[in-house]
Amino acid sequence: MEFIIEFYESLSGGCPVEDFLEGLKKSDPGDFAALMAGMARLRSRQYHSPPLSKPIGDGIFELRHVGRLNSRVLYFFAKGKRIICCMGFGTKQERLQGKTGRSPRRENATGMRDLAMTRKTNFDRYLGSQLQDPAFKERFERAGEAWDVAMKLAALRKEAGLSQKELAQKVGTSQQQISRLESPTYEGHSLSMLRRIAGVLGATVHVDIQRITPSRNPAVAEPAADYDNRVSHSN
Repeated sequence: MEFIIEFYESLSGGCPVEDFLEGLKKSDPGDFAALMAGMARLRSRQYHSPPLSKPIGDGIFELRHVGRLNSRVLYFFAKGKRIICCMGFGTKQERLQGKTGRSPRRENATGMRDLAMTRKTNFDRYLGSQLQDPAFKERFERAGEAWDVAMKLAALRKEAGLSQKELAQKVGTSQQQISRLESPTYEGHSLSMLRRIAGVLGATVHVDIQRITPSRNPAVAEPAADYDNRVSHSN
């Protein structure tokens, strides 16, 4: 792990991003798990790029999960390889509630960044408490895998110098399909499609299936022979 993830906390003790996440956990557990998995991956520098993260100006970055609510978390970098998550919001939810006009989110996030006398809470502590819930843990791990697939496909495509449209033409599919495959919300991955894309990008697909818990009835390679102890005498 290269970076430490922390939550912004004001001098009064408020924690905007945690308040947002707590509300999201109730309204959309899937988006909540996806954002938590995304923030966890920001610990590694390789994830500091689209589709997981992008700069939005003034030293502020955005982690976006294009799900039902288009949930986002804004963050900035601080000394000591720290990433401070400062606020979250859902654009679709706001549109449904009738909110209009230009949002001052980025300005607010910039103000948070510029406040020198603030306290931060450790993201790992919050994540650890959420992982006590088995349902969340399962969603978190599944969302993390989706982030990994999306990031890997996008990185390989960029290394090959191809746009989504160019890759689609080489694979024989649509740009929309490539865009879906590079989205962490997509769960309809086809093994044959992934292999076609990997072939074009000079990569391979590896699938590993492992049992989660030991089987109570281990398979027997060969049934035990039923021996007859009687001895036959010839005349």
